[in-house]
Amino acid sequence: MLESILLGLIQGITEWLPVSSEGLVTASATFLLDKSLEDAIGISLWLHLGTALAALLSFKVDILNLTKRFMGSPSCLKGEIGFLFLGTAVSALIGLPLLLLAGEIFQSDSTKNGTQTFAALIGIFMIVTGVILLRSKRTGKRKRNDSGTIDAILTGTAQGFSVLPGLSRSGLTVSVLLARGMDRRDALTLSFLLSVPAAIGAGLYTVFSSGIILSPEHLVAVGVSFITGLVTIRILLKLADRINFGIFVISVGTLLASNIFFAGLI
Repeated sequence: MLESILLGLIQGITEWLPVSSEGLVTASATFLLDKSLEDAIGISLWLHLGTALAALLSFKVDILNLTKRFMGSPSCLKGEIGFLFLGTAVSALIGLPLLLLAGEIFQSDSTKNGTQTFAALIGIFMIVTGVILLRSKRTGKRKRNDSGTIDAILTGTAQGFSVLPGLSRSGLTVSVLLARGMDRRDALTLSFLLSVPAAIGAGLYTVFSSGIILSPEHLVAVGVSFITGLVTIRILLKLADRINFGIFVISVGTLLASNIFFAGLI
């Protein structure tokens, strides 16, 4: 139960930060709690359900308004509505094949060397994310309703590739939107809204593909990720114009990427 609470806290806090929640949860479950790679990734994807519920509650008014607008004119896919539909479709087309491919790789290489290599890959992906964050613009003037087809395709592509542990979904999608001149707070909001269907899909994928058991421990972990995710969203939106986590992400990524080097010395 304590392990479940720990993993839920990590997921809830890091899902909305420009740090790979999947990478950190997977690494924590693998190296601290001695889980297999396959089990660690399954738990990480499962915990996305908790943060998806946090996003639904945090943006319930926005989601309700968007739903009303869509129901009133289903053929008018402009602004935020079009962005969310197209971005989700692109994410699914890219993310699902990558997720299936990653699953086969991790199932076939569960040795100690495979674990070390996996940690190094997580670190390299996090360094890439950190560099992108450092190079991205602080903020722009475009509002979320100004988002268009190119914004949706680029952001959906970034979210699709973030199924790889170590690549931050939030960090990549927000960076793309900032590079497109989006206001920082609106970029965060669009990123959070776009995450909801992807996170729900990831959780359900784990239930049906990995056969994860709905034990009290797993339910507690989701509950913890929901509560901490809710708090993190509210804090992050208030501090939206003051934070750039690029240096932090690069530091964590460097530590993970050096795993093979230190293991070789030992």
